[in-house]
Amino acid sequence: MIRLIQCAKSFGTHVVFDDLNLEIAAGEHLAIFAKSGYGKTTLLRMIAGLEKPTKGEITGCRPEQIAFMFQEARLFDSLSVLDNVAIVSPQPLKSAKPYAQALLDELGLASVGASFPPELSGGMKQRVALARTFLPNREILLLDEPFSALDEGTKIIARQFVEKHARGKTLLLVTHDPSDAAALCERVLKLDA
Repeated sequence: MIRLIQCAKSFGTHVVFDDLNLEIAAGEHLAIFAKSGYGKTTLLRMIAGLEKPTKGEITGCRPEQIAFMFQEARLFDSLSVLDNVAIVSPQPLKSAKPYAQALLDELGLASVGASFPPELSGGMKQRVALARTFLPNREILLLDEPFSALDEGTKIIARQFVEKHARGKTLLLVTHDPSDAAALCERVLKLDA
């Protein structure tokens, strides 16, 4: 179980949130829903250990348990799409490539493995980043707006991919789209002013 105990986060005089208490059960799928600028990404970054709370404590998760998908694709331009996905595997690159290719296939990217990120559209890059997030097979998945660059048809494929591969794992999905939350999560945390 992940616990946030009386957590607060401030940047200078700007208070993002204060006195946040939250429990996330192992295997739970939780959507973090809010408008832009309300601290969704900051909360995910704190759980991932990329930001420290100004006060309070976060327990129940270690970095080696976590896979984090950032809002930006953050791909390596000098690596092929296939290598961008396979590189995060704990296995040797050569051994990881078949599974990386299978993940790309599921996301409708079967033909782009040899391409390089600058050759891809924004939506394609986002799907590559999504595939890369699921390759290491981590217990806790932190997804920050994973469908924001996708058209409606591609979003359905990506949601089905997440639903399949997140089974039995703890999922925290940051979104501003209520339909994403409804499709993938049992519970919604709404951050508000």
